[in-house]
Amino acid sequence: MPLLALLALPLPLLAETREERVAVATEYVDLALQSFDLTAVIETMYQPILQQVAAGGQVLADDQVAQIRQLYLDTFTQPMTSLMRDQAQIMADLMTLGEITALRDFYATPEGRSVLAKLPQLTAAQQPAVMQLVNDRMGTLMPQVLAIINGEAPPAPTAQP
Repeated sequence: MPLLALLALPLPLLAETREERVAVATEYVDLALQSFDLTAVIETMYQPILQQVAAGGQVLADDQVAQIRQLYLDTFTQPMTSLMRDQAQIMADLMTLGEITALRDFYATPEGRSVLAKLPQLTAAQQPAVMQLVNDRMGTLMPQVLAIINGEAPPAPTAQP
Protein backbone atom coordinates (compact mmCIF):
# COMPACT_ATOMS: atom_id res chain seq x y z
CA MET A 1 0.00 0.00 0.00
CA PRO A 2 2.79 2.56 0.74
CA LEU A 3 4.14 1.96 -2.76
CA LEU A 4 0.75 2.90 -4.25
CA ALA A 5 0.70 6.11 -2.19
CA LEU A 6 4.21 6.93 -3.37
CA LEU A 7 3.25 6.33 -6.98
CA ALA A 8 0.27 8.67 -6.57
CA LEU A 9 2.59 11.61 -5.82
CA PRO A 10 3.28 14.01 -8.68
CA LEU A 11 6.38 13.02 -10.63
CA PRO A 12 8.40 16.18 -9.76
CA LEU A 13 8.17 15.33 -6.05
CA LEU A 14 9.60 11.90 -6.73
CA ALA A 15 12.35 13.11 -9.04
CA GLU A 16 13.55 16.27 -7.34
CA THR A 17 16.09 16.16 -4.54
CA ARG A 18 18.16 18.88 -2.95
CA GLU A 19 21.29 17.24 -4.35
CA GLU A 20 19.86 17.51 -7.86
CA ARG A 21 19.02 21.16 -7.30
CA VAL A 22 22.53 21.83 -5.97
CA ALA A 23 24.09 20.08 -8.96
CA VAL A 24 22.13 22.14 -11.49
CA ALA A 25 22.65 25.32 -9.46
CA THR A 26 26.39 24.63 -9.46
CA GLU A 27 26.26 24.36 -13.26
CA TYR A 28 24.44 27.70 -13.34
CA VAL A 29 27.01 29.33 -11.05
CA ASP A 30 29.87 27.97 -13.16
CA LEU A 31 28.26 29.45 -16.28
CA ALA A 32 27.69 32.73 -14.48
CA LEU A 33 31.28 32.95 -13.33
CA GLN A 34 32.50 32.30 -16.88
CA SER A 35 30.37 35.09 -18.37
CA PHE A 36 30.05 37.51 -15.45
CA ASP A 37 32.71 40.22 -15.33
CA LEU A 38 33.45 40.25 -11.61
CA THR A 39 36.26 42.76 -12.15
CA ALA A 40 33.77 45.21 -13.61
CA VAL A 41 31.47 44.72 -10.60
CA ILE A 42 34.32 45.39 -8.20
CA GLU A 43 35.30 48.46 -10.18
CA THR A 44 31.81 49.89 -9.59
CA MET A 45 32.36 49.59 -5.85
CA TYR A 46 35.04 52.28 -5.58
CA GLN A 47 33.66 54.67 -8.20
CA PRO A 48 31.51 56.59 -5.66
CA ILE A 49 34.65 57.24 -3.60
CA LEU A 50 36.49 58.56 -6.64
CA GLN A 51 33.48 60.74 -7.47
CA GLN A 52 33.37 62.15 -3.92
CA VAL A 53 37.08 62.91 -4.03
CA ALA A 54 36.68 64.67 -7.37
CA ALA A 55 33.64 66.59 -6.09
CA GLY A 56 35.78 67.78 -3.19
CA GLY A 57 38.23 69.26 -5.68
CA GLN A 58 41.04 66.76 -5.28
CA VAL A 59 42.58 65.37 -8.44
CA LEU A 60 43.98 61.87 -8.16
CA ALA A 61 46.89 60.81 -10.31
CA ASP A 62 46.46 57.79 -12.57
CA ASP A 63 48.76 55.74 -10.34
CA GLN A 64 46.60 56.56 -7.29
CA VAL A 65 43.48 55.39 -9.11
CA ALA A 66 45.35 52.26 -10.22
CA GLN A 67 46.39 51.59 -6.60
CA ILE A 68 42.81 51.97 -5.39
CA ARG A 69 41.61 49.66 -8.18
CA GLN A 70 44.18 47.03 -7.28
CA LEU A 71 43.37 47.32 -3.57
CA TYR A 72 39.70 46.65 -4.30
CA LEU A 73 40.48 43.77 -6.66
CA ASP A 74 42.84 42.20 -4.10
CA THR A 75 40.30 42.66 -1.32
CA PHE A 76 37.13 41.51 -3.04
CA THR A 77 37.87 39.12 -5.94
CA GLN A 78 38.35 35.91 -3.96
CA PRO A 79 35.64 36.54 -1.33
CA MET A 80 33.07 37.55 -3.94
CA THR A 81 33.91 34.50 -6.05
CA SER A 82 33.35 32.35 -2.95
CA LEU A 83 30.06 34.10 -2.23
CA MET A 84 28.92 33.44 -5.78
CA ARG A 85 29.88 29.77 -5.48
CA ASP A 86 27.90 29.56 -2.21
CA GLN A 87 24.89 30.76 -4.18
CA ALA A 88 24.31 27.21 -5.46
CA GLN A 89 23.36 26.05 -1.96
CA ILE A 90 21.03 29.01 -1.44
CA MET A 91 19.40 28.50 -4.82
CA ALA A 92 18.80 24.83 -3.99
CA ASP A 93 16.96 25.88 -0.85
CA LEU A 94 14.87 28.61 -2.49
CA MET A 95 14.12 27.39 -5.99
CA THR A 96 12.70 24.36 -7.69
CA LEU A 97 14.73 22.19 -10.00
CA GLY A 98 12.71 23.58 -12.91
CA GLU A 99 13.51 27.18 -11.98
CA ILE A 100 17.21 26.49 -11.58
CA THR A 101 17.29 24.53 -14.82
CA ALA A 102 15.58 27.39 -16.65
CA LEU A 103 18.15 29.86 -15.34
CA ARG A 104 21.03 27.60 -16.28
CA ASP A 105 19.61 27.00 -19.73
CA PHE A 106 19.02 30.71 -20.34
CA TYR A 107 22.50 31.75 -19.25
CA ALA A 108 23.97 29.04 -21.49
CA THR A 109 22.51 30.84 -24.55
CA PRO A 110 24.33 33.66 -26.33
CA GLU A 111 21.65 36.06 -25.07
CA GLY A 112 22.03 34.85 -21.51
CA ARG A 113 25.82 35.20 -21.62
CA SER A 114 25.37 38.70 -23.05
CA VAL A 115 23.00 39.62 -20.20
CA LEU A 116 25.50 38.37 -17.62
CA ALA A 117 28.26 40.39 -19.25
CA LYS A 118 26.10 43.54 -19.10
CA LEU A 119 24.98 43.22 -15.47
CA PRO A 120 27.99 45.17 -14.13
CA GLN A 121 27.16 48.03 -16.49
CA LEU A 122 23.55 47.98 -15.30
CA THR A 123 24.71 48.07 -11.69
CA ALA A 124 27.13 50.92 -12.39
CA ALA A 125 24.45 52.93 -14.19
CA GLN A 126 21.90 52.47 -11.41
CA GLN A 127 24.19 52.72 -8.39
CA PRO A 128 24.44 56.55 -8.26
CA ALA A 129 20.64 56.89 -8.21
CA VAL A 130 20.32 54.26 -5.47
CA MET A 131 23.01 55.93 -3.38
CA GLN A 132 21.38 59.34 -3.88
CA LEU A 133 18.01 57.92 -2.82
CA VAL A 134 19.51 56.41 0.33
CA ASN A 135 21.41 59.61 1.15
CA ASP A 136 18.32 61.76 0.57
CA ARG A 137 16.15 59.65 2.88
CA MET A 138 18.59 58.94 5.72
CA GLY A 139 18.15 62.33 7.36
CA THR A 140 14.46 61.69 8.01
CA LEU A 141 14.64 57.91 8.31
CA MET A 142 17.31 57.57 11.01
CA PRO A 143 15.56 59.70 13.66
CA GLN A 144 12.46 57.54 13.19
CA VAL A 145 14.48 54.31 13.44
CA LEU A 146 16.28 55.55 16.57
CA ALA A 147 12.97 56.55 18.16
CA ILE A 148 11.59 53.06 17.54
CA ILE A 149 14.76 51.47 18.97
CA ASN A 150 14.54 53.70 22.04
CA GLY A 151 10.87 52.86 22.60
CA GLU A 152 9.68 56.34 21.73
CA ALA A 153 6.99 57.47 19.37
CA PRO A 154 8.76 58.10 16.09
CA PRO A 155 8.71 61.71 14.90
CA ALA A 156 6.25 62.38 12.14
CA PRO A 157 7.80 61.86 8.75
CA THR A 158 8.49 64.98 6.77
CA ALA A 159 7.20 65.44 3.27
CA GLN A 160 9.57 64.18 0.61
CA PRO A 161 10.06 66.02 -2.66
